[in-house]
Amino acid sequence: MAQDQSPKYISLSWRCFVIALILLPFNYRWQIECEALRYTFPTLMAPFYNVIFDLLILVLLNLPLKRFAPKYALTGSEFLGLYVLMSMSVLFMSYDMFLPLVSIIAHAFWFASPENEWMPLFGRFLPNWLTISDKETLRHFYQGESTLYTVRHIQQWLKPALWWCAFTFVLVFVMHCMNVIFRKQWVQLERLAYPIVQLPYQITNNTSKFFRSKPMWIGFGIAAAISLLNGFHILYPIVPQIPNKGINLRPFFTEKPFSALTRDSFSIIVYPFAVGLGFIMPLDLLLSCVIFFFFYKAQYVFGSIAGLDNVPAFPYRYEQNIGAYAGVSVLALWHTRRHIIAVLRSVFTKAKLNDADEPMRYRTAVIGVVVGAIFLVGFSMKGGMSLWVAVLFFAAHFAIAITLTRIRAELGFPIHSTTFIGPHHSLTSAIGTRRLGGRNLTWFALYFWFNRDNRSHPMPHQLEAFKLAERGNINSKHLSWVMLATVTISMPVCLWMLLDTFFKLGVDSGRVGGQINSFGGRGYRFLQLWLTNPTEPDIPAITAMTVGLFFTIFFTIYIVFNISFSYFNIII
Repeated sequence: MAQDQSPKYISLSWRCFVIALILLPFNYRWQIECEALRYTFPTLMAPFYNVIFDLLILVLLNLPLKRFAPKYALTGSEFLGLYVLMSMSVLFMSYDMFLPLVSIIAHAFWFASPENEWMPLFGRFLPNWLTISDKETLRHFYQGESTLYTVRHIQQWLKPALWWCAFTFVLVFVMHCMNVIFRKQWVQLERLAYPIVQLPYQITNNTSKFFRSKPMWIGFGIAAAISLLNGFHILYPIVPQIPNKGINLRPFFTEKPFSALTRDSFSIIVYPFAVGLGFIMPLDLLLSCVIFFFFYKAQYVFGSIAGLDNVPAFPYRYEQNIGAYAGVSVLALWHTRRHIIAVLRSVFTKAKLNDADEPMRYRTAVIGVVVGAIFLVGFSMKGGMSLWVAVLFFAAHFAIAITLTRIRAELGFPIHSTTFIGPHHSLTSAIGTRRLGGRNLTWFALYFWFNRDNRSHPMPHQLEAFKLAERGNINSKHLSWVMLATVTISMPVCLWMLLDTFFKLGVDSGRVGGQINSFGGRGYRFLQLWLTNPTEPDIPAITAMTVGLFFTIFFTIYIVFNISFSYFNIII
């Protein structure tokens, strides 16, 4: 590693990087068993529980080393570095990253049939350098009892795997550079809460206090007892259970207009982990979650009073979410505008802005964003996507990424889902599938894998890594480049382990979770619907997006004005 940028910062040791790589295949095997073969998902919420488990085991193993061989014991900063590197690597083997990617690559040509007419509809638009059409390779992939390690199979999978890894690295790198630009404003100047990082920080840097904390053990004991008791109930039904995952409220609301509350799920669900994380979330933001949940439900009631029960999409909650996400993204960028302008001036003029303590030079970050964005658009255009559609698509994608990162930094939501609010939904509603055309829509399906739900999105983890670097006095430059090196190694290892498993077991053999086929199935069924039922711009959906956008901006301005007015009164 290079020398420290400043004496107060601690370099990230090589052994930290090596340990993370050693643990990588073990974590990936764990995730394959959970997320690919069964139906449980360590990476749907943050922090990832398999990473926390690894961290706890390593911390406990480190305790005797600290006492009897302190020279070889890991430091708190090294543990924070391990947490960051493990989080950045395991997110690829997730329900919202490479698991759906593998399905997207193979699904279309295997499941195409005369009945669904996929090949006449969009087969000519599928690029052969990103998908696999060889029936023999697909047969072994889906039926199993085979091996990846044949010349034919490797030749078929190598080109798509390399291209998708290159694309994913650039996508992650652009977000990494954006976080470098935002870091000072969001970490140092605004000092946002970052609730997600509190648990790994306390485990690694306040270990003795953490393990001696009575409230921690009480909370852990309650959560563990509920989970164990309900687990035994599944195995042995005679054992009673604590119904924390679904107290149905529908029987209490049977008369109009309140029966409209039951149009979506209407149950009381209590997750102990969410309750625990709620204690470290800012109280005002936690309260706003409760208030706006009831506000959202109230729309159903007023819709029922107004006779809108028969409108299937009302109250257009996904479209309102799209507008709200866009609003948060705009507000986050607007609030950071002075810092962004200062960064751009330091890059393009002689103005000086100290970036010695940043994860990378501002000039490198800005160039990385620009060149990376050009690559992403060019990558899409190489396969036939229109320039203007590619620009809009990635603008929408990064707007969601910025919003998720800001929400995680302020609120610390352990889980965030963007189902039906990604570019594949917002652009088709706003522009209409007829104007977008078959080639562009095919790329929407190909990009469906990283725009499904975004629950293991890389960008919030990157900014949280920079926050941990500040708290742990870690050299952020070292951490930044080691994170990128870990990503580079993790992606091919992830794809290799997935393909090795699927060729042995067979994706369509019944020995692999049905969700793997559902990934590609959803993406291409969306595409089939778009092409067979072309639509014009959806005016009610656009209206709902606009309402969500301006509602978000209005409330933000209103709250800021009231806070400023209250502060002014205090001064007077």
